[in-house]
Amino acid sequence: MASLKKGLIALSLSLAALSGSALAASEGKCSASYGTIEVQGEGEVKVSPDRATLNYRVSSIKDSPEEARVEVEKTVTAFADAVATLKLGENAFIADNITIMPRYEYNQEAKKTELKGYEAAREVNINIKDFSLIGKLNDMAIKAGINQIAGFQYSVEDRRKYEMEAARKAIADAKERAQLLADGFDVKLGQPCRLNFNSHGAIVYRNAAPRIMAMAAADSANSVQSTYTAEPMVVSASVSAVFSIDAGKDKKDK
Repeated sequence: MASLKKGLIALSLSLAALSGSALAASEGKCSASYGTIEVQGEGEVKVSPDRATLNYRVSSIKDSPEEARVEVEKTVTAFADAVATLKLGENAFIADNITIMPRYEYNQEAKKTELKGYEAAREVNINIKDFSLIGKLNDMAIKAGINQIAGFQYSVEDRRKYEMEAARKAIADAKERAQLLADGFDVKLGQPCRLNFNSHGAIVYRNAAPRIMAMAAADSANSVQSTYTAEPMVVSASVSAVFSIDAGKDKKDK
């Protein structure tokens, strides 16, 4: 029995040693005992937007829900007819669902909340490629009865192209940083051990709001002609990388 127990202990120790050897072999030169270099690479590309989405909103408060709805629908239809003359293409004009809700107001004299009417509202989005049309579309919206210009959003059509360009710059930056560290500490850069995208192709909107570049008097003394441009957007990417330190060869042997 004692000899059997000794045999089991020896077998257990042999398996543990074998397991440790396999683990060391699998880690190779990427194990912490050999030393590693960890870096983060950044890349960005400035992009001029080539698309814009114009956001408008129309609302109306009337005594009845039906009156409010009709008023809003008339305004949206008039705006749609005007925009159609520009022939912007399919899906350029998008009108969201209408919302109708009661509006209350507190009466200080009566000390109670009273119904003041019903508000109907609808949002309209217009997608364009030609930024020179922004001023004309704003004029059309106002003439049709649109009472809110909610803002503009800029974007790029071929986003993936710029994502890939930013990613390549981030990878090159990480490699350059790793080599700089290796050269600075007089060691040889080894193989990459762990690679990861921290953020791949994130679009950062910097000063993305429309900017009025010029205003000149038009035919009417009460109107102006405006030119809108957008500041460049930035597509950024970030990568992290861990490289081994090649302890098997002297740096001079590269």
